[in-house]
Parts: sequence; structure tokens; C-alpha cells
Amino acid sequence: MPSFNLSNFDAAMKHMYPYKKVENLVYKNNPLLAMIPKETKFPGKNATYAVEYGLTPGRSANFATAQANRGGTQLQEFVVTRVKDYAVVSVDNETLLAADGNEGSLLDVAKVKTDSALHALSRAMGRDVYGSGHGDIGQINNSTAATGTSITLTTLSDAVNFEKGMRIVCGTATAGSALNNNGASVEVTAVNRDTGVLTISTAMEAAWGTISGQFHLYPEGDASNNVAKVKIAGLDAWLPASVSSTAFFGVDRTSDVTRLGGQRIAWASTNIREQLIDAGVRVAREGGRPDSVFLNPLDWAELAKDLEGTTLIASAASHNRRRYGPKDTAAAFGFSSLQLATPTGMVDVYADHNCPENVAYMLQMDTWKFKSLGAAPRILDFDGLKGIREANSDGVEYRWGYYGNMLCTAPAFNCRVALA
Repeated sequence: MPSFNLSNFDAAMKHMYPYKKVENLVYKNNPLLAMIPKETKFPGKNATYAVEYGLTPGRSANFATAQANRGGTQLQEFVVTRVKDYAVVSVDNETLLAADGNEGSLLDVAKVKTDSALHALSRAMGRDVYGSGHGDIGQINNSTAATGTSITLTTLSDAVNFEKGMRIVCGTATAGSALNNNGASVEVTAVNRDTGVLTISTAMEAAWGTISGQFHLYPEGDASNNVAKVKIAGLDAWLPASVSSTAFFGVDRTSDVTRLGGQRIAWASTNIREQLIDAGVRVAREGGRPDSVFLNPLDWAELAKDLEGTTLIASAASHNRRRYGPKDTAAAFGFSSLQLATPTGMVDVYADHNCPENVAYMLQMDTWKFKSLGAAPRILDFDGLKGIREANSDGVEYRWGYYGNMLCTAPAFNCRVALA
């Protein structure tokens, strides 16, 4: 049996997880996360940048009037701070050494465990780029008091966000508000992905008290009792369903809800295709050039059926609506797309299982950026070692994580589109 020690296994980890390999593991099933431009420099306490949302008032056909009204442009500074997320895995020495007796088997044991931790982190990142920053991943579907150990989710597809063994906490019916029972957690013991029903280890009334209404659920640690946002400021944060005067990265966006808080299209069509075309018109009116749309797979399927036509012998007009073709940036990760015409050109429409149902996001991708301190995610090896010998158990601990956040330089060129 080959000798195993922290130093030679550390070298093996470096070989198994070069950063390109990490990118593939993280991005391959997360279209939006994969396609957001990345910047691995995020020095200082924050990223501060200005958005110009109004032109100088000093313009007139009359010189004296222009001079009298002269003034600066309307600017707002967003002060984007970092958030962090972690995945930790422990590999016990006995399990490693009890593998088949060859070095390859030892590495396979560690790789399975480490890939699992990395996949958990990538799932969270893929979900969080759509989120509000509060960290909620589902809601309890109850109009009356909920009791017992069975939770029915409001949205069935949110079941993909939960895992057996996950510990969750519950908060009131407003995302980010106080947690029930000071953040008491319960374990998810079963997930029915066909019905959207979770089974938990402790009855809701015992763990969380009275639950009446569509309370929010969070992975333990992803929500704090002081209402602070501890997760990525995703699309729901930058393009909210409604804009309030509450400061967002230091900005009161109510002075121009479109240019500072993005665009919103209420449901006003008979189908998704028409709704997205209307959104393209709205974005073009504001000067944007959208190039990508992201939908939940259920909504994407409805659009695809509409573009395909509903009969075996479809009309020529129906065939003319149907177009496919991945972009170069998307093709690198194997993402295929539908294509839809807008006033500024064709946009690619992607299915992303992380996108919530009944909402689409029409984006100009060059206005978005994911900034991080180094690669995101990465092995946290600041002392030069990939692994850390555990002080209180017979094993080695590996830590993955990132420090960063998502920002938008031109919210008005992007649109949140209601699909119901």
C-alpha cells in the first residue's frame, strides 16, 4: 500500500482540481452563472462605481436658457460589498487507507467527497445569481396554521433547492425578515420532487412556533436574524418586482426606478413569446441591446412549443418563428438556445433550472459582472496547503469558498418579465 500523508495527498489535490477543472464542475449546469463576465480582482472594502441616470439640464435652442439651466449629470454611486460562501469536506484517513490498496483508489475516495462539496457550492451559486440576497430557497404553501413534519412548497419546482440531510430555518412571510424561534433549524429527511413535499425531522410547531401563511425557508446559515443580506445580490435584487426607497448598496433607487432599478414588464400577453417581444421593445426604447433571456425549463418548454407550432404540418409562419443556435460563449458550456427577434436583433433564450417559475430575465450581458477575490469558487489554501489536518479527528479537511458579489453597470438595459 502506498504511503499516505498530508503533503503527498495535497499534491494530488492540486492535480485533481486545477482551476479550469473547477470552472467546468461549477458552471456546466448553471447557464447564467457560466455566462456572467467574471473579474477576479475585488480589492479594498467594496467596489464603488457610478451610474449616470440623467443628462445635464443645460440644453436649449436658446443659449441663455441653456446657460441658465446648466448643471451636472445625474449620478448615483453603488457601493457593492462582498459576500462569502463555503463548502467544507472532511476525508478520514482510515477510509482513504482502507481503499483497494492503490493510489488511484485513494484518490477516487477523496474525489467523490470533494466533488460533492464543490457541487453543493456550485448549486448555491447558480441559485443565488437569481436571488434577492436574502438566501430564501422556497416557501411553505399554507394559508392556515401549518403543523407536523410535512411541508408542501408553494412552488413545486423549488424542490430542486432542497437536499436530504440539509438543515433549514424558517422566516416570516417577508423575505429577509426575522427568523422563527431565533433561527432554530430542522433537518430535511426526505424530498418528494414530484409533489414538492419535504419531510422534516421535527414538527414545525415545535421547532418554529405558529406557521400561518407562506413563510420562507432558508438553508441554515444563509439568513441572519438581523435581516442582513448575506448572499449574492442576484437578479431579484438588481431587478426587483418593485422598487422601494430602502437603500440598495447606498442608493435610493426611487429617484429613477428604471435607470437605477431596471425594467419590469407586467403580464399582459396571451403567451410567453409575445411577452418577451414586448419586453425587447421596452428595453430597446431605453437604449439597451439585450442579447440573452433566461427562463425556468417549464416556461422555456412552453415557449419552445409555441415556436414549434402545435400541429404536425405546421404553417410556414410557424416554421419561420423557430430558430436555434448557441452563441460561442454558451457553446463552450454546452448550452443550447432558442432565438427570438427583438428590435435590436436576435436574443438567445436559455433554460436554467435555477431561474424561478413565471419570471424571465432579458439581459444585456456586458452590463453584468461577477467580481471576486481570486477565482470563485476556489480551494481556500492561503497557507499553501490544500488540506488541513483536523485537530480533533483522524482526517483531513478541505475548504472551498469565494468572496465576491454580482453587480450591474446599467440596470435600465435589463428587464424582469412577468410570465403569469
